[in-house]
Amino acid sequence: MVHPNKIEGQCVCGAVRYRVQDDMAAFKLCYCNFCKKASGSAHVANAFTSPDRIEWLEGQEQFTSFDVPNSQVRRVFCRNCGTTLPFETRNGKFQAVPLAACHARRPNPVKRLSAGRPAPHGMMRRWV
Repeated sequence: MVHPNKIEGQCVCGAVRYRVQDDMAAFKLCYCNFCKKASGSAHVANAFTSPDRIEWLEGQEQFTSFDVPNSQVRRVFCRNCGTTLPFETRNGKFQAVPLAACHARRPNPVKRLSAGRPAPHGMMRRWV
């Protein structure tokens, strides 16, 4: 299926490249303990799409994975540099795309928010 929005991504070392054809409207910041440990951050930002919307451009032989116990998550990452890559849930229904590895120009400008102002979608908290 051809989608008007094409978002590309790659790992840090450049061995793995992919393209997602989706508007990435299904988006989640996850604060669970696993995501915090896996990313080394306070949260991860993932977009969700259907598995047929991702095209691997190169480097699939560089994949390595880890099945997270007691979950639907199979973490996939580049064996060279460790970058988290898009992964399909074990039930095959969704493809999670880590937004940190994506690069694309958005078709519409994003409104800039000043520090301390809550985001319009309500997902971000004000840190004091």
